[in-house]
Amino acid sequence: MPAKLLLDENLSASVANTLCTEDGIDACHVRDRDMLGVPDHSVLERAFAEDRILVTANVDDFVRLARQRELHAGMILVEDATLKRDQQLAVIRAAVAFIEGNGGDTVNRVLWIGIGGGMEFEDIPPT
Repeated sequence: MPAKLLLDENLSASVANTLCTEDGIDACHVRDRDMLGVPDHSVLERAFAEDRILVTANVDDFVRLARQRELHAGMILVEDATLKRDQQLAVIRAAVAFIEGNGGDTVNRVLWIGIGGGMEFEDIPPT
């Protein structure tokens, strides 16, 4: 199943639009869901309800929330919160390719994207 993404407000809304229009990826931004400024736990719940992978640069808060849940649809955690729009687009495209190249299963998994662009899966909560 192709990746479906929900981008958090700390990432560019135009990235979600570009992913849809240029790459055919089912991506939306919290702005598209009228969720700007809502609590993080509500954003994570919305991603789960829509079976979307949450993409965020708010790493610490969302890791904490994921550890508190029994189930989530997966997350892409961008550790470098200073990335410009084109850089965000590039790392998210790479992350989607990485996920799809590794079977596509993100349930209760987070994909860490390090400062240098390296990627690594972690099960959260641990299985």
